[in-house]
Amino acid sequence: MDLVGHQGSRLPAHGRGVRVVAVVAAALTGFGGAAAVDALVGPPTVPVAEGFGPGDGLTRYVVTAAAGDATPEFVAGLDQQDGVDSAQRLFDGTALVAVDGPTLPQLRALPGVAAVELSPSVPVFGTASDPYYAPYAWHLENTGSNAYGQSPVVADADIDGSVGWDASTGAGLIVAVVDTGFDSDHPDLAGSLWTNPAESCGSVDVDGNGLAGDCHGWNFTTNSPDVDNGAGGGHGTSVAGVIGARKDNGVGSAGVAPDVTLMPLVIGSGEGVDVNLGAQAIRYAADHGAAVVNASWGGPVTGSALDNLRAAVAYAEARGVLVVAAAGNDAADRDTSLVYPASLTEPNVVTVGNSTAADTVAASSAYGATSVDLFAPGELVVTTSNNGDYQLVSGTSIAAPQVAAALALHRATMPTATIAELRAALLADVDPIAAFTGKSVTGGRLNVSRLDPGAASVGYQFTSMTAPTGPATPRVRTTGPELAGTYEMVLGLGMEHGGEVWALSGEPVTVAGTTLTTDDAGQVTVPLGTLTTVEGLELAPSADLAPGRYALSAQLLVDGQPFGGTFAAPLLVGDTSAPAPDGGTTPGTDPSTTDPGTTDPDTTDPDTSEPGTTNPGTTDPGTGGSTPGTTDPGTTDPGTSDPGTTDPGTTDPGTTDPGTTDPGTTDPGTTDPGTTDPGTTEPGTTDPGTTDPGTSGPGTSDPGTTDPGTTGPGTTDPGTTDPAPGDSTPPPSVVTYPEVGPFGLTSISPAVVSTAGGTRVTVTGTNVPDGARVRIGDTREATVVSSDSTSVVFTAPELVAGVYDVFVFGPSGTESSVLADGLTYVEDPAGGGTTPGTDDGSTPDSGSTPGTGGGSSVVTAVGPNGERLVRSAAFGRLGSSFWSLDCSTSCRGVLL
Repeated sequence: MDLVGHQGSRLPAHGRGVRVVAVVAAALTGFGGAAAVDALVGPPTVPVAEGFGPGDGLTRYVVTAAAGDATPEFVAGLDQQDGVDSAQRLFDGTALVAVDGPTLPQLRALPGVAAVELSPSVPVFGTASDPYYAPYAWHLENTGSNAYGQSPVVADADIDGSVGWDASTGAGLIVAVVDTGFDSDHPDLAGSLWTNPAESCGSVDVDGNGLAGDCHGWNFTTNSPDVDNGAGGGHGTSVAGVIGARKDNGVGSAGVAPDVTLMPLVIGSGEGVDVNLGAQAIRYAADHGAAVVNASWGGPVTGSALDNLRAAVAYAEARGVLVVAAAGNDAADRDTSLVYPASLTEPNVVTVGNSTAADTVAASSAYGATSVDLFAPGELVVTTSNNGDYQLVSGTSIAAPQVAAALALHRATMPTATIAELRAALLADVDPIAAFTGKSVTGGRLNVSRLDPGAASVGYQFTSMTAPTGPATPRVRTTGPELAGTYEMVLGLGMEHGGEVWALSGEPVTVAGTTLTTDDAGQVTVPLGTLTTVEGLELAPSADLAPGRYALSAQLLVDGQPFGGTFAAPLLVGDTSAPAPDGGTTPGTDPSTTDPGTTDPDTTDPDTSEPGTTNPGTTDPGTGGSTPGTTDPGTTDPGTSDPGTTDPGTTDPGTTDPGTTDPGTTDPGTTDPGTTDPGTTEPGTTDPGTTDPGTSGPGTSDPGTTDPGTTGPGTTDPGTTDPAPGDSTPPPSVVTYPEVGPFGLTSISPAVVSTAGGTRVTVTGTNVPDGARVRIGDTREATVVSSDSTSVVFTAPELVAGVYDVFVFGPSGTESSVLADGLTYVEDPAGGGTTPGTDDGSTPDSGSTPGTGGGSSVVTAVGPNGERLVRSAAFGRLGSSFWSLDCSTSCRGVLL
């Protein structure tokens, strides 16, 4: 891919003289550009860039394994071939090899190789006291005389950068620079480099992501931790400086977000990048906490590479990450001349053109009334170079990172905003310019002067966030402006269980001698009285907690209204060195033990098993041979003691069926609830969700479903869910299907969800692809929590009431399976016909009031020590990267 062309000149370090040189940057696939400088008079000279270093001279191919998936052994075999520089697995199960010897036919002839194709490369398209700020930083503040080498110049044709700094400088936000490299020794980038809190530098893969030593990012080009990338990293270094060069440090100039954190992800060298590696890097950024991804490159990509790129951008969208793309330097109309990622239409993509110091479209810039969102300054902009100096650079490559930085500022000032709201705010704040009308969606140029500083000015510092088992006393301190009013602090406590963070309900929390009890949101509200400032408030809540991983959140209220966003930080109690698998268990079920205090009489070894635990070496006869300790996603009843099986015949948790023990326990004299005992069904009734007594047995259908071809209580004719008009039968919680499509989809649970969204839904299948994507109806992408070969778990998006198809896509988006009428959205799932005892169907433990038949919409689970856990939309958003946040000394937390 072209690095969306830098044209520019390089500045020496302050005080060193350098002659000015004329430069013509490579125009690869229209993303290059040219800029010439004849003389430089006055301040220290900054030369125009002469390109961005050499490429690596390697050719890259995508290799498909005959077995279908590029296993570690397959990749290692490729890596050992003569002439192969590196080999790595891509997220779609193929492998990418970089070669300087083997040809395509030679690769195709290797054992175990099914197909080989070329991987496409595209070209790389406040006030400050810093010495180059005043004479060169016209893009931040255009005085009419500081736009070097441009004529005419219009004063104030800029982004009002110094005004934006009054609202935020981007502290605490991460911008991923997906490009060619970085300069970790550059004095103007000191302190900007991202550090992976879950990985130390070295040769050990501590965080288990397969990238050993990715302590500051990753070089996907060389498959190594070297994020600088030597002489090939010039373009990326220039982009990084535009975003986050430090201000007021006595050197150079300043970035648009001078306190932002930069995550360098290398996908090429010199003036070209690899599209498939770009897709890999975007996914990495989304998984490791980036708020924004900058992509200053692009080209006319097609086929699987485009599919992978689009899937990666959709993956980022599902995780709240925006992607900024340079429009290109070929002066073409992007409405009709498509290049990617600029021409992607995903809602988290912002495409940027290049403007001059006279507020005109730069001669080389692409444009598009419907395809280019806005313009930003991009002619002879001062920025960092990868030799420790500075240079003047032109192109949409330099315009795009200004928008990426601006989005980081917007995120800082709008911490609770959705992607759509952030994007809308950015585009609404442009300065309308006549020259850009009909050339862009907004008809405007970037401006950051209208940011609201309110939310950004409230900060939290979390300390004492590790504790031994027993009383934990973390501390929360606030920073912020003067503001008179009645203050309260809402503290929230969440607990990780089964790969999900739940609200911890009913937990006593003591603050300043007063003990409060958390509600079902896991919250207590602490009154602070009448105050005049946010600054310096400090609380030290104390709670007696069992060993585990917890989330502590804080939200300030002033006069009863939220002030700023809710932030959370990890609270680690006891030995947390072995984190629980992410998404590995069904809510309410401990994968290795039964529900505390109960014993499964069918699986307990009388000689060795402690009451209340499952002997891992035995098999429950009612499971059909499944191994205890495993979980069938979406089918385990948290109230039963047999992990991995479905409870087809228990009553609604929270109620008691006369003649049975308390729900959630097993009467040692009765049959395991996970099996169907013909003859034990109450006379005259059919246990909903079970087969007709006498029909279930070895070789028959799984207990909990009817005999194939029949329909019984609690099930649906496979593939259908929509009751006939006027039918009072409630929609089922679990719907089974006869192996639909290429992924062999077999069930969805729950099948009924709230229109408010947030319900965790599981789709099972026989061949679910790794990295699966889910769409509800024709337009709404769902957030995928986890996926493996047998299931994909996602969070249902907000939608109006109705019945929707559920689409499951492979990571490339070219293959899919569809569950027709798979999800029913209702206004009140508790009263809208869910299966008794399941509420919204997301877990069989509803926490309903006894005798109500499951009328509560609260979804609960039992923690490993008997804790009451309540599913929380807020805490549920915290992913695995949350636990990598290092708060052992202090931290600011993350937006919840």
